Amino acid sequence: MRDSRKLALALALMALLSLPAIARAQFDEGRAGSEGPGFKAGRLVLHPGLELQGGYVNNIFLQENGLQEDTFILRLSGYLDVATKPPVRQSEGDTAKAEPQKIQFRGGVGARYYHFFNDRVPDGVAADAHVDFKYNPSKVFTLALNDMFVRTVQPFTNPTSLQGTSDSSGRNTNTGKLALIGRSKSRVLEGSVGYTNVFRFYDAAIFQFANYLDHQVPAQLSWSFFPRSALVYVADYGRRNWADQNNNDVTVLLSDSNRISNMVGYNGALTERFALTAMLGYAAGFFDVGSDFDGVIATVEARYSPRPTITFTAGYEKDFQPSLIGNFTQINLLRTDTTFILAGAFSLGLRTWLSFNKSGLALAPDGSLLGNQPYRKDTRLWVAVNGEYRIRAWLALTAQVGYVADFTDYQYLGAPPLPEPRAQFQRWNAWLGLRVFY
Repeated sequence: MRDSRKLALALALMALLSLPAIARAQFDEGRAGSEGPGFKAGRLVLHPGLELQGGYVNNIFLQENGLQEDTFILRLSGYLDVATKPPVRQSEGDTAKAEPQKIQFRGGVGARYYHFFNDRVPDGVAADAHVDFKYNPSKVFTLALNDMFVRTVQPFTNPTSLQGTSDSSGRNTNTGKLALIGRSKSRVLEGSVGYTNVFRFYDAAIFQFANYLDHQVPAQLSWSFFPRSALVYVADYGRRNWADQNNNDVTVLLSDSNRISNMVGYNGALTERFALTAMLGYAAGFFDVGSDFDGVIATVEARYSPRPTITFTAGYEKDFQPSLIGNFTQINLLRTDTTFILAGAFSLGLRTWLSFNKSGLALAPDGSLLGNQPYRKDTRLWVAVNGEYRIRAWLALTAQVGYVADFTDYQYLGAPPLPEPRAQFQRWNAWLGLRVFY
């Protein structure tokens, strides 16, 4: 551990932030869901924000039970979002219509500085940047452009498990999207076709065999009926290329691949309080080497809101996801999400995920088994309680407690693939913070 004075500072900060009425429901909904009125600058609105947090993690490297290393963390975050003003009324009165906008824009940048009170974890700067642009959003044809860059620096595995200590756990992902959307004048029919590009790369050379580039071509068609219901069809083609799959340091069998999927189903509100999404389809993946997959995929989500300040959501997902282990992972995921808002100032949320996973045939580059079983089977549990108390319209206390665990009998025969965690781990973390925003 580093200087004891730094540890005392972290503990003092956490004690200061541990005032009554801390908590807030914010589950990766984006900053747009938690910003203030903003500063108007011509046709744009600026939304700045700053947050200071103290946290603790009991298993920073996601290691097996008995090998955990803990650390306190200080995190300082700042961001600036920019958006076009919402439509304005053409005239006064309840019957006035909003003037349609030809251009809708939202963009922003953010940075988070992490200081870890553990000598094995270097300080780092995470970041994000996003641009969302729509041309003619209310017309028959709409052009939509979107780009999102996300950089994370928190460790995801133990860098000394293979060959020495890595200088950085930096993981960078850029997702760019282009879509052409068309709709009938009555808006009963709507369809879209687009292109998505995803590029992930790691800072440290020891992880760079897991760099990849994805190309995706999504398409969607919907037919609306009743006021808030629609039949939906979605289809997608994807191609993944690993950047350095022939690297001599690679400990897993990596393979470029093609994936196709399509789903059809219903999405809409059955009543004012109850909404349902139910989709059923088929997906297949074809790999240059190793296991292929094909099978049924499904998504079901029920949303119930007895009042505007209370929302319950429950869902199930069955899908196939790309993986470093065995080419793919088949997942069966159960999830819930509950949010409450009290007195307009205090919000609380609980989210849970329970996933049953099975990999494809897990092989090393020479074709031998990667572990003690042909397939890796896991049960993953994730729980998070988030909350916020708004002291002022621009000032809030925040808190989060989270737990994630992997339960499996699978054991690697050699060193595990570095960007994947070990086969058995548990981790919990806690954060307290003070946020200023406008």
